[in-house]
Amino acid sequence: MTPRLSPTEKLRFEAEIMPQLDVLYRMARTVCSDTDLADDIAQDAFLKALQGFSGFKPGTNSRSWLARIVHNTCRDHWRARAGKTEMGWDDEIPAEIEIPQDAAAWEPQIIRDAFDDDIEQALRELPPRWRSAVLLVDVEGWSYEEAAAGLEIAPGSLRSALHRARKTLYLKLRDIDSAQSTQEGGVAT
Repeated sequence: MTPRLSPTEKLRFEAEIMPQLDVLYRMARTVCSDTDLADDIAQDAFLKALQGFSGFKPGTNSRSWLARIVHNTCRDHWRARAGKTEMGWDDEIPAEIEIPQDAAAWEPQIIRDAFDDDIEQALRELPPRWRSAVLLVDVEGWSYEEAAAGLEIAPGSLRSALHRARKTLYLKLRDIDSAQSTQEGGVAT
């Protein structure tokens, strides 16, 4: 049952929440990597936001509030699919990711040359919470504090995890680039 908002609440909802719905969907899609499930999650999260909006305090960060709802809805779906376990949801990214000595510390060309499918595959291999963090901070441009509030973690934890997630993504994309270069070189010989 859809709650009835007062005319004032309806105007606030339209002004504060409706413009964020594209982020809601992208976050659901990034976390679950399944378009149909993302549609379901986005719809569930939208209904939860609508149902809880009367308790939303004016002046509160609506993006973080909505991200928290999407995050929790994704986690609930994850638990239901994984048999009520959190296994894999918050798996930590190793604190230190080794970059081989012969590799440059940073090769931005690898990121620029990566195909969308390659990036999507590399993101899928991160734990769901860290996929959300990368989306919110690196794609959507949210501040660390805002993304941390939406994901219900400390800003310092978010910064640390993002650092490790970025290194992991870089290494995965570098490996994909190397494999593609080898295949191209192998075909030519």
